[in-house]
Amino acid sequence: MKRIIELNTEIAVIGAGPAGLSAAITAARAGKKVLLLEKNGYLGGNATLGLPLLGFLDLDGRRIVGGIAQEYVNRLSTRGQCFGHRTCPKHNSVTNIDPEGFKILAIEMCREAGVEVLLHVEACRVEKENGKITKVYFYGKGNEICVTADLFLDCTGDGDVAYLADCSFASGQPGTGVLQPPTVMYTLENVDTAKLFDYIEAHPNEMTYSATIDHRPGYDADYFRASDNHVFVGLSKIFARLREAGKCPVERNTLIYIKSVNPGEVYVNSTRLLNTDATDIFDLTKAELDGQMQAAALTKVLQENVPGFENCFISSIAPSLGVRETRRFKGITCLTGDMLLDGVIGDDTIALGAYKIDIHSGTDRNTVFKTVKEPFGIPYGIMVSAEVSNLMFAGRCASMDAAALAAVRVMPQCMSMGQAAGLAASMALDAEITPAQVDVACLREKLLAQKAVLTMEHVKSLPINE
Repeated sequence: MKRIIELNTEIAVIGAGPAGLSAAITAARAGKKVLLLEKNGYLGGNATLGLPLLGFLDLDGRRIVGGIAQEYVNRLSTRGQCFGHRTCPKHNSVTNIDPEGFKILAIEMCREAGVEVLLHVEACRVEKENGKITKVYFYGKGNEICVTADLFLDCTGDGDVAYLADCSFASGQPGTGVLQPPTVMYTLENVDTAKLFDYIEAHPNEMTYSATIDHRPGYDADYFRASDNHVFVGLSKIFARLREAGKCPVERNTLIYIKSVNPGEVYVNSTRLLNTDATDIFDLTKAELDGQMQAAALTKVLQENVPGFENCFISSIAPSLGVRETRRFKGITCLTGDMLLDGVIGDDTIALGAYKIDIHSGTDRNTVFKTVKEPFGIPYGIMVSAEVSNLMFAGRCASMDAAALAAVRVMPQCMSMGQAAGLAASMALDAEITPAQVDVACLREKLLAQKAVLTMEHVKSLPINE
């Protein structure tokens, strides 16, 4: 017989990816009773798929992120599970981490802070009264779990709770609504990267890109040889030849891999699931299955055509889809692409960003990769619902336009948003006010005390690595 399990907490954080994990830990460290609910059987979300942490450094190689995001890096680095930050001619910077190590660290930090965790549950309905969420129901293993809380933080990426609460949202590119495609990440072993770099050195035209992709000189064999802390994007000529011969199994112009901390191991970010809405369960199912098939087909092509990949094999396929874009919800402020390009850092800034505007086409193999010249501020109000008084959102479901999302969706910025949201929620409870009424100046002071980076003056004094 199905039963309803009732749980009560002060702050319910839904989604345990980079934003939700950071929000939950920060709120619990502030002394609040926190329940972290997650659909997967692990914590960390996209940080566990093999993806790099892009966005720690700006175009000039200055570190613009601190706080809990830097704490993750520091703790992983002491264990040999992170290389630290390295400047990159293409991505501004790369910070490669061990995904399995991050899973363990996430558990440790939640337990240290006193976060209560519930896995394998998804939100299925919301009850509201007078513009306020009273209950969120979750479903798991045949049972319903009814959660009551003072404040709800939607960090699901897709904004599942905000959606169930009938909050207004936008999605996709302006004019078309086309969503950036998701990716199934997977891991290859026994890759001879030295052999690949020799090939790249002898064939530098393999590192050419379309006119829509900004990059600087120096992204070459010597750069890759100098450190395992790199992300490789190349082989444009091989991919073009394969496509002409009808042998390219992915809608990509290049191979993308992230170098693991382990010898001979790389994480491949090259499957591409076009025309996918990851909030549609049928699209989601098709993308998961197609992506896994693409991984197998692409690996065979790499073995047969790319120096250094002759003896590689798949050791694992990520257990969940890497989603770039779905819903963006209406906040009391909206971050726009123009604000990014103008380098606006307002008095309401709770984190900085500087990653490129990175838009993968959802209908073909093209990508727009546009330089952001100066750091920009992420305003507090993009995390505060304009329609539900006790709802906040952090991560890629926050209030942004499509261009802003393309730069802010990277993990360090999501972690920073989560930290700010968790701290603001705890302040709202202490003062018995809504998140919209939080004193942002006071919030900023508290974030600075937690080593967040909020101003360019602060940026100028920071070392790249601690």
